[in-house]
Amino acid sequence: MKKIITAFAFVLTGFFAAHSQTLTTSLPLNKNVVLEEYTGIHCQYCPDGHAIAAAILANNPGRAAAIAIHQGSFASPSAGEPDYRTPFGDALAGQTALTGYPSGTVNRHVFSGSTTALSRGDWTPSSEIILQQPSPVNIGVESSFNATTRELTVHVELYYTASSSATTNYINVALIQSHVFGPQTGGGAGNNYEHMEMLRYLITGQWGDAVTTTTQGSLVDRTYTYIIPADYNNVPCVVENCDVVAFVAESHQEILTGDVVPAIDGTNLYVGEISTSDSTMKLGQPTVPVTFNLLANSNITGSESFKIKLVSDAPADWSANFEINGQVTSDSTVVTLVKGIPSPLELTVNPGFLPGFASFTLELSSVSNPNAPVKYFKVYVISNVHTLLVNAAGDNNAALHSGVYVTGLEAAGCDHLSMMKSSLFVQAKNSGILGEILNVFYNVAWTFPAFTDPEAIAVKSLVDNGKNLFVAGQDIGWDIMSGAAGNHGTLVTKDLYTNYLKAAYVDDGSAANNKFIANAADPVYGTTATSNVVDVYGGNMYPDQINPLQDATATFYYNTTFTKTGAVKSTKGQAKVTYFGVGMEMIQNADVRNDILKRTYDWFMAGVGVSETPAKQGAFMGQNFPNPANDGTTIVLGGIDSDMVIEVTDIAGRVLMTVPVKSGSDRIYLSTASFGNGVYLYKLSSGGRILDTKKMSIQR
Repeated sequence: MKKIITAFAFVLTGFFAAHSQTLTTSLPLNKNVVLEEYTGIHCQYCPDGHAIAAAILANNPGRAAAIAIHQGSFASPSAGEPDYRTPFGDALAGQTALTGYPSGTVNRHVFSGSTTALSRGDWTPSSEIILQQPSPVNIGVESSFNATTRELTVHVELYYTASSSATTNYINVALIQSHVFGPQTGGGAGNNYEHMEMLRYLITGQWGDAVTTTTQGSLVDRTYTYIIPADYNNVPCVVENCDVVAFVAESHQEILTGDVVPAIDGTNLYVGEISTSDSTMKLGQPTVPVTFNLLANSNITGSESFKIKLVSDAPADWSANFEINGQVTSDSTVVTLVKGIPSPLELTVNPGFLPGFASFTLELSSVSNPNAPVKYFKVYVISNVHTLLVNAAGDNNAALHSGVYVTGLEAAGCDHLSMMKSSLFVQAKNSGILGEILNVFYNVAWTFPAFTDPEAIAVKSLVDNGKNLFVAGQDIGWDIMSGAAGNHGTLVTKDLYTNYLKAAYVDDGSAANNKFIANAADPVYGTTATSNVVDVYGGNMYPDQINPLQDATATFYYNTTFTKTGAVKSTKGQAKVTYFGVGMEMIQNADVRNDILKRTYDWFMAGVGVSETPAKQGAFMGQNFPNPANDGTTIVLGGIDSDMVIEVTDIAGRVLMTVPVKSGSDRIYLSTASFGNGVYLYKLSSGGRILDTKKMSIQR
């Protein structure tokens, strides 16, 4: 039956108990993210929100959809400007209780308090929470478009792998358009700003199409047709630039899951997946293979040809390959998979001596269904890393300025460095792969939230285990300790601030805090030159003023009278901790910020051997790191001007391992996987003469 409703046609085919799913899968899946972004053309900070939304989409292919809703006073056009608003925006915004722009909701979920509205810094961490939650329903979407009649047909399929908590759910189908060029305050493009994921129309009406069969095993199959007009509010609708977002909501609030497909011949056909019961993060060591045991599964009836491709960001001297159905490749291969019969797939990673935290992504695509989305499966390996740069993941600011830290640490001689975003840092800590890390440099930049609870817990755990911590960024104190509206302070993050960073928040700071002057009495930073502190955030300069707590000491000040503290340092157990109320990117003089990073690194590594000057002339060995070692350890060398050997002995002097050391070597890696727990000696010798001896421990 076709029912004409104003300018569009609307078709429901209903629920067919005997129908089997063709688009989705009956396997339980986690939720996908649906970000509804409230924005406007006269909103200064909205371009930053657009960038965060784009990053969420880019970092989660096939797992996230965004809808940019132009609404509110910032969306009201001035004379001669286009009107991007819709009839639906005010009602959608009304249920969020938003108080500023840009604002957004992630799956219309209440993460704290009683409202769904989130500031832009909360979108990324909130999305990561949603992505880990199981969904009771899977959604399939496909579309077709008749260019002559401009009729769009959208087929939606739901399969409930568990019963919904609500007896009535709602299918929502939104038409969105990208590459719409027009005015935008901020963003630097004037009237030629490229607007993406703009809501043009809600095909299923304000709150969607009711579904009353929401128990486990229910299958819902519905088709909607809609005549797309040539324009909305005189803004042309170019269907080639349009997508369809379909999602399922409980009542008018909580979104269970959703997906996005092109408006023309789009599909999210679930072709299959790669899965594992194994860990997806592992600790490696140079030249020792790391293996992941996986399964490749088809969701297409009968036999189907699949292309499987391996993509990695590993360092140059690493390698990886995978084996499936007797085929071994380091690139891609085509295999036949049969639905219901998983094929074992073994992925092997061979770390080299270059340090790295590397990702390895397997892409699974159906040969006969090229429009179906690729399914991605990712694993990680960390190897030969003792210093970790962590970028706060709330927005793009930390990643944008991470190069400042990489440059400074590399100039400091840190050659066992790698980098990861804070959400992966939490996963890595929980996976137990950070045991060899000695130092964490935590780049907050200007990020909200500065720390989530899981991030704070991971940081505190490492410090409790004797790892050194550097934290830098503006507004960390304001975000955690001020109690102001919009802050993210919790019992967990406040404990991090006061008991680990050992700082007392004084105030938010301003452009008046524009100098960074070392405390001359401090033994680590006392002779650091002075630099200006500058605004790198477009008029948002908030260098936190802080005071040291407990046994902490002030290391830098914002003024010549030394009344405004900008950084503190302390120890906690075996760990050394330093906290800066500004990000290193705000230290104007590059030599000064590099010097700060070098002094910090040298302080952290004092006693370890990497940054020390040898106490005697000639050949020497530094203390192995990590110490205690697990399956492997590194020894830094100096003055190796001829071929030598290192002998490893037990405490009784029995030689367990002899390793040649080539002339000019500056370090050597020892595999200790075969050693039991205990204390051992390692000795550097040349021509039978022992030049240096040190102890190391093995502990698993």
